[in-house]
Amino acid sequence: MRRALVPITLVTLALVGVQLSIFSSLRFSGVVVMIVWLWPLVVGLAGLTSLSIWTAVISGVFFDTHSMSPFGLTAVVGVALAYSASRLGKEGVGDLDSAAWWVTPAIAAVGGFLAPVLYVVGGFFELSFSLGKSSLVQTMVVNALAFAVLSRPLSRVARLAGGFAARARR
Repeated sequence: MRRALVPITLVTLALVGVQLSIFSSLRFSGVVVMIVWLWPLVVGLAGLTSLSIWTAVISGVFFDTHSMSPFGLTAVVGVALAYSASRLGKEGVGDLDSAAWWVTPAIAAVGGFLAPVLYVVGGFFELSFSLGKSSLVQTMVVNALAFAVLSRPLSRVARLAGGFAARARR
């Protein structure tokens, strides 16, 4: 884990920069795609439990520091996604080599579908009632589709940053 901590942290910070500079201003049907939630999920699917929680905390805190969101709420949603995905990753469910090609995008789509709900519910408990202004269903669908499309490429990056070399096929 120590060997992978530096590359995972650097990729996490780079993805937070991409989120803040590109994806936060790029909207699909008025919805921002949250890469800072997808990244901990795919790191968890790689089976790196502690690193996935680390990426969720780092990406959430840095994103919340630079955006108009309740501080720490993005990190809490990321930790929930990372931990649940890491349980599946430890069992090899979302493994890119042994699972069917559609499993990782399907798991990511479910995560992208549930993440906005967790965010709005968490905002309710944090007494921030302005989080549900836009259409929640639209946010859920757009994030689910984006997570499904981006999950396999980001899973490859997570495996490389986590120290897992792709197995040679013979």
